[in-house]
Amino acid sequence: MKKLLLLSLFIVFITNSVFCDNQEVFDILKKVDENQIPESSSYTGKMLIYRNDKVIEKRFESKSSGKYKSFIEFTYPPRDRGTKYLRIEDNLWMYLPMAEKTVKISGHMLKQSIMGSDFSYDDETDNSKLSESYNGEIIGEEKLSDYQCIILEITAKENANPNYYSQKIWVDKNNFVIHKAELFGRSGRLLKLMNADNFKKINNRLYPLYTKMEDKIKIGSYTEVIVENIKLDIDISDNVFSLRNLEKK
Repeated sequence: MKKLLLLSLFIVFITNSVFCDNQEVFDILKKVDENQIPESSSYTGKMLIYRNDKVIEKRFESKSSGKYKSFIEFTYPPRDRGTKYLRIEDNLWMYLPMAEKTVKISGHMLKQSIMGSDFSYDDETDNSKLSESYNGEIIGEEKLSDYQCIILEITAKENANPNYYSQKIWVDKNNFVIHKAELFGRSGRLLKLMNADNFKKINNRLYPLYTKMEDKIKIGSYTEVIVENIKLDIDISDNVFSLRNLEKK
């Protein structure tokens, strides 16, 4: 009888501990989402693609609304001008101005590189919330530069299908922004390393104006994105997120 009582108490203790850990992780991820995933956004951006000793510069304009609508148009260099991307939920279309042709991108193709960069189509166009897609645990703390960070290991929820199956993220203990993330595939292989910096306070949010993505599969390959002229939580017409706008010359 005593053994059964001790076992019951042990199970209750473990269950409560796991719940507390999961709740704390959920609260942290929710604060990160509130900071870095706005209701809508509009900005211009510069993309610097590094390939060994070569640097390729591209410029673009981006708009998003909610979790499921994104629109990107490249404006530089001249050969890329007018190349556009429209995402609505899990559907992504690319417009090629030279061919006057629209191509649909779906499924595993969303994991492929956008414009030859180290960012995938998913990286650039998906606005899913971490708190809705991942469970996890706190594994420690570490100081990055002047930032004291909580380290979390998060794994995709059973019915979720986020960009990466699992992540190890460094979250600012005071401001709840992600400074660093290791991004893993389902096999456990490290796919990419992300670093974010130069956070700007806009309304009640802290948003990164600089992001570096390093592809760990390729050698000597990384991309920097620098955000300019950013506006958050603004009204954007639904007409922006339409095939008609995508194909407009």
